[in-house]
Amino acid sequence: MNASTIALNTSITLKSEAHIAVFVPVMRRPQNVQPLVESFEATSSRSNLYFVADHDDIDELWAIYDADCIPIINRSAIKTFAVKCNLGYRETFDTDEPWMLFIGDDVRFHPGWEDEAFAEHDGRSFISTNDLGNTKVMAGRHATHPIIRRQWVDEHGASWDGPGTVAHDGYKHWYVDNEWTTVAQQAGEFRFASTCHIEHHHPIFQKGQDDPIYRLGQSHSEHDRQLWRSRIGKYIR
Repeated sequence: MNASTIALNTSITLKSEAHIAVFVPVMRRPQNVQPLVESFEATSSRSNLYFVADHDDIDELWAIYDADCIPIINRSAIKTFAVKCNLGYRETFDTDEPWMLFIGDDVRFHPGWEDEAFAEHDGRSFISTNDLGNTKVMAGRHATHPIIRRQWVDEHGASWDGPGTVAHDGYKHWYVDNEWTTVAQQAGEFRFASTCHIEHHHPIFQKGQDDPIYRLGQSHSEHDRQLWRSRIGKYIR
């Protein structure tokens, strides 16, 4: 791991046989850390959990340390979900997990999710988990919380920006999932694991409370929609 961007709590031991690196880009919601960690630890035996937090988000960082978890430090002035996804991927290049899962801090893991993700695995590199909320996700046509093979990101990329990218850095928050879904479908790598339940407790599904961070993401929705439309026009013929 790159010591310039990852801060390790010396009491933490990574699972040496872990199959999945779970990345959680976070911002100013320290109260969400412990419930997420409890859900993860109660259901996960072959995954490692990494929070990606901003260098000046002190309350968030303390909550991560207090939960005995690993923060990857974003030292960039750009603090978006996309930037943090890419940072998590890059800064764990020398760990052993062959798969990566990208989530928010507002999910709950259901028992058996690790097994169910690969229960009917056919070799494809992009697995859409079931968020139990988004109708397109539950129909097997979209991915909000994907499990992606690291080697595929290395060699192909999960965005149209190509090898070594998980998400296009230009998105503020929304439409990251539209792009990685479409890229995986274009490549024939998309698979839906309907029984892998990583439930999204988002207020849009009446499963969580609205807050300033949700509203911040929503405030950039038109920017992200226009960017998404322009990228479709460039990369889909």
